[in-house]
Amino acid sequence: MFDLTMANQMEMSSVSDREDNRPIVDTAKAFTPSTRRRIIVIGLIALAFTFPIVLVLAVDLPSVLASDREGKDFINSRILSNARLVPGWAFPGVKAPVPSIIPIDKLVNATELSLLTGFVISRTPAVREYEFNISQQHGAPDGFKKLMTLVNGQSPGPLIEANTGDTVRVVVHNQLSNTSTSIHWHGIDQRNSSWMDGVSGVTQCGIPAGESFTYEFTIVDQRGTFWYHAHTTMQYTDGLFGPIIIHDPTEQTPPSDSDQILFIGDHYHTPAGALRESYLLPSSRWSPDITGVEPLPDNFLLNGQHTYNCSVNSTTWPAPADFSSCTGGALSVVSVSPDANVTRLRLINHSTFFSFWFSIDKHTLSTIEIDGVEVEPIADQRGVYVNVGQRYSVLVHSLPDRNGSYAMRASLPQTCFVPYCPYTSSGLQDIGYEATGLFSYPSNPEVILGSKGNVSNPYGVENNFLRGDVWEGCDDMPFSTTSPVRKRPAVDVNANNTHEVTFRFQQVGEINRIFINRTSWAPLRDDATIWKVVDGGNDTFKTGEGGSYSNFGMRLDQQILLLPDANQGVQIAINSKDMMEHPFHLHGHSFQIVAWGPGEFEGGANPRTTWNLDNPMRRDTVTVPAQQHVVIRFLADNPGVWALHCHVAWHMEGGMFVSLLERPDDLRKLVEGMDAEARDKGMGFCEGRK
Repeated sequence: MFDLTMANQMEMSSVSDREDNRPIVDTAKAFTPSTRRRIIVIGLIALAFTFPIVLVLAVDLPSVLASDREGKDFINSRILSNARLVPGWAFPGVKAPVPSIIPIDKLVNATELSLLTGFVISRTPAVREYEFNISQQHGAPDGFKKLMTLVNGQSPGPLIEANTGDTVRVVVHNQLSNTSTSIHWHGIDQRNSSWMDGVSGVTQCGIPAGESFTYEFTIVDQRGTFWYHAHTTMQYTDGLFGPIIIHDPTEQTPPSDSDQILFIGDHYHTPAGALRESYLLPSSRWSPDITGVEPLPDNFLLNGQHTYNCSVNSTTWPAPADFSSCTGGALSVVSVSPDANVTRLRLINHSTFFSFWFSIDKHTLSTIEIDGVEVEPIADQRGVYVNVGQRYSVLVHSLPDRNGSYAMRASLPQTCFVPYCPYTSSGLQDIGYEATGLFSYPSNPEVILGSKGNVSNPYGVENNFLRGDVWEGCDDMPFSTTSPVRKRPAVDVNANNTHEVTFRFQQVGEINRIFINRTSWAPLRDDATIWKVVDGGNDTFKTGEGGSYSNFGMRLDQQILLLPDANQGVQIAINSKDMMEHPFHLHGHSFQIVAWGPGEFEGGANPRTTWNLDNPMRRDTVTVPAQQHVVIRFLADNPGVWALHCHVAWHMEGGMFVSLLERPDDLRKLVEGMDAEARDKGMGFCEGRK
């Protein structure tokens, strides 16, 4: 038995005097009361550091275990956020660093958005070179600080400006800390360059952190208004998007004296990664009892900015109690040139979720371009409906007195969304579900004139399925309202290139997912569809060999619609089994809208289907109305793997996505002939190929 007296003697001997009365201290044995106090203090400080980390991991880790790289981002962001809970008394005299905020005049490049760049429109092809640095920085588009994903410190990002026939070369440097990225060039056909389309898991693997990749493509027979955005998880929700303007000396649109870009979109104060992880769980932070509810935005933006009531806390993701850094933001202003009689506004909807009805008080609009297609002008409209991913060019005629400022309004058509959500957004309620900016004349721009008119959509009364007879539509203008200036009859279709798809929301266990036919899509994390196609032999992708899930031996969350016959017409019917409208975007092609109607297409047997085969409207993003069908056609003249998906980002993340494989044998030949260094680098980004 250990003797306490002996222990005391041992402790004392470690500090006893030598024979010369000089004290000795055996550091291996000494353990004085003062030492104990030091260790206790150090332990408390360590606990103060680690407790928030342990807390966030215990609370949030289960929600991100399956998300791989994105899960790491989420954990890191939450650790950094919760680490701020460390009390100030733990480090007296030391203040926590306050992240700097990019000033709004640096975040939003007004010169580029006003197209005051001195660009020369020419028929002579040229190479247009750009360099993009992708990073995370703090910005405050509406005065409320958030961590954003930016291009060269901007949102909207830098303007890409080119002529028809030019080659665009963009070197992208991924300066994000621990996540990949990719950029999609929305509306650009990518003729014979499918691997430059920028869809992670489909046409490439994401550019890893610290790596660079060069996108290069030629603009073939396209002109008008386009845009780019991240196509890796939800990065464009946090600000990674920007404009592309393609000029053409032969563009067939009425003349204008001034040309300006106007982005319209929704805005979240919480980083999209956190929202995404919660959305995909059985119970989200904003809707704990109902699964699959999309998070509502906190605000709307015009050209990357708006105002915000700093006393309003988010009902989607409540913010910390300290709003001291909130400034309230500022309105976006479109300044009318002094000598401009007609101003062209290029409207681009960059939203994650919502569509808008755009109008200007006391002004009418004339639509002249839709999704990069010149159209027969639609004059004297009191507004235009712009769904997610869509673009419209409208002409605004100056008032005779050129005096004062008038409100530009991006109004949410509430009956399209609000009745289907179990909670309300405090931020959107506070702004009346409407973003405003100013259309300002040179004389007395500080004086606000005009009054709010009818800002609801006149197109949709007959299309409002089960919504009642309301003067607010949720759909595009009737598809026969206008037609392309460059006339083309509907392409003839080939049986092998014909498909019909039906989408629906469906409960799967405790979660809600979206299915196209039998598949709810999820992106490949360590490979890309295009490289799997190249790996497959000539007999891998053949008509009738896709299996019951049309996945051709790939994972069950992959669905491929095969388009094997070259230069033949393709027809795809899209059936809605949902109560909301959905904006469907096709990569690689503009398509013709040849038919539409209530219910399902039924292989063409639906007697209520309306057909238009004489120069039908062409575009790349179409609104599929609730419980209706839309039929699109295009020519199979561009080998590649092309995405067809809902452009509501939440819905794409929930599975509303399908891949079109166009002419796989020709695609393999194109890949074999592409630049070897670019091919090897692109494949090298795929972890599954290392």
